Amino acid sequence: MAYQSLYRRYRPRRFSEVRGQEHVVGALRNAVHTHTEGHAYLFSGPRGTGKTSTARILAKALNCDNLQQGEPCCECTPCQDMEAGRSFDLFELDAASNNGVDAIRDLIERTAVGSPGRTKVYILDEVHMLSPGASNALLKTLEEPPDHVRFVLATTDPQKVLPTIKSRTQHFEFQLLSAQELETYVRWINADADLDVDEESIAWVVRQGRGSARDTLSALDQVVAAGGVVTRAEPVEQLFRALAAKDSGQAIGAVSDALAQGHDPRVLGKAFLDSLRDTFLLSLGVEVPHLMAEDAEQFGAWASKLGTPFLTRAMEAVGAALVDMRHAADPRVPLEVALVRLTSTADVSLAALLERVERLEQGAPVQPAQPARPSQPSQPASQSATPATATQPAASSSAGPGSGSGVADARAALAKAQSQPAPHAAAPPNPTRQSATAPPTPPPTPPPQPTAAPAQPAAPTPPAAAPAQPSTPTPPAAAPAQPAAPTPPAAAPAQPAAPTPHAAAPAQPSTPPASGQLPSIEELRAGFAEAVLPQLRGVSKAIFSTGDFVAVTADGAVFALENSPTRDRAERSRADVEAALAGHFGSPVALILIDKADSTKYGGSAPPTLATGSDRGPRTVRRPGSPELTADEHDEAELEDPRAINISELDNADDVAETGIDRLTRAFPGAKLIEVSEEKT
Repeated sequence: MAYQSLYRRYRPRRFSEVRGQEHVVGALRNAVHTHTEGHAYLFSGPRGTGKTSTARILAKALNCDNLQQGEPCCECTPCQDMEAGRSFDLFELDAASNNGVDAIRDLIERTAVGSPGRTKVYILDEVHMLSPGASNALLKTLEEPPDHVRFVLATTDPQKVLPTIKSRTQHFEFQLLSAQELETYVRWINADADLDVDEESIAWVVRQGRGSARDTLSALDQVVAAGGVVTRAEPVEQLFRALAAKDSGQAIGAVSDALAQGHDPRVLGKAFLDSLRDTFLLSLGVEVPHLMAEDAEQFGAWASKLGTPFLTRAMEAVGAALVDMRHAADPRVPLEVALVRLTSTADVSLAALLERVERLEQGAPVQPAQPARPSQPSQPASQSATPATATQPAASSSAGPGSGSGVADARAALAKAQSQPAPHAAAPPNPTRQSATAPPTPPPTPPPQPTAAPAQPAAPTPPAAAPAQPSTPTPPAAAPAQPAAPTPPAAAPAQPAAPTPHAAAPAQPSTPPASGQLPSIEELRAGFAEAVLPQLRGVSKAIFSTGDFVAVTADGAVFALENSPTRDRAERSRADVEAALAGHFGSPVALILIDKADSTKYGGSAPPTLATGSDRGPRTVRRPGSPELTADEHDEAELEDPRAINISELDNADDVAETGIDRLTRAFPGAKLIEVSEEKT
């Protein structure tokens, strides 16, 4: 007797032997048992899932003489004849090769002829291959067949079946088998057929089946014939390694090795796409039942290493390559090009850039908003009023002016401005002010003597006015005596013998305000330039750089700005400025923002402005001693300035010295003006 393949030898004979399709066989068994079977069925699903076998079992059940609870006995004459293929009650038609109208007309003519059994069953396999004319010719008979006729249509592509055919049938969908079910099935066949197959071969057979029972048994036949699994490198695994290593040469080498082993480029691409999809599903936490436990673990490792965005892009690239293979002169080329793009680090496509950004966001540490607060041994205690004022000079000293960073240049300019004494500094730092604003420290120790500062220029407030504050007399700058302050200052780092660049920073006003008393206008100007402006950013820094303190009233400190629009813009940042002033002086400082034209109402004078060729004043007026704006901050201030967009300037009015076009040309160096006539616009 000739050898019979395993999938034919172990074809299911009863409904109970069909594996993985309980939802189908249960409904058919009940219908046969209660005699409520339909006149037409449509079975759809992947290959090797039991569609044709279930149709033959249904035909046996409809003609069995010893029906048992809807199951055929497989021992009576009708059952034996159908299994042997000599029954007149079962007619099978391969619609893939008999897809014309003539074949369907011949089938329709046969339906009127009776048969020895009770029911005549017609099985049309691959019904989606019928031509439109043949499908339409079948409609009438399929809708109203003779009483003794039943139709079973099987297809792997149900969306290609005409809707009019679907509506005349009961549709049952077959599903792929899980890896566990296939493994159990293979072990049972291995024991029943007395096959000597090891564990490694069983795992390989289940992996090759990918949910299809027929493909699994075909692979088992191959293993039995070869005496085991032929060990060789899996091309899909090599491709995954190449993608993870971003090695284009390894990817091309894997394709070349696979083709040398006899793999077709299309089959290789399809297998790789299936594996990519399984890995993609695992990356989303979706269960993939047709994978073995070992394969699921391996694919899960690839999913964690590659990431969901890259796997999505890889599926798109390989899928597009499979489509391009249909029209390519060499089917290898589209696949190799797709692999090179996936493994190349020079890919500048939008999807690749998005993937890089997402990987950086997931793996890069969070960058702190402010630099760390290292101890400043050479900085006087008076400069540690707030953390911001302590860290800014430190950062400026470490970043050189040629570093090319706008922030570094701004900090360097700030350090340079602080290294020069302010014209309104009247005395050395005051220990009492320092203790009021310093952060909590360990138990205080006797404060060190401040380092003697260089000669200070003449100050508007003479030192003789210092005794007016009875709380703390101010000692001379170079006097060795300690100040007799009732509240000891916070402990400061030991001061070196020689002055440092930090020690030469502008000194704080000598006389602190009493409790509930606002600082003087000189103290406000000095503290604003040294501690508040460096903390501001962008438009706020540019706006407040244009103003100055003009008076101190009982309601607060009066700060004059260029005009009313600028004052309105400054109101948005007033709370931040007040908080910075309070942190610097140790007591709340209310800020009153006014137009500089109203300065005389408060007993002050208008802030100084720079002379320009326009009667409108400068665009940005800086206070004396305020830090230089960086290029980015200057451009942002130009764009956000309330007066930056002026109708008269944009219309090239004659009453201004500089037109809007001139300002745009100056704002964009190297720009070229193109004159356009009104007819073209």
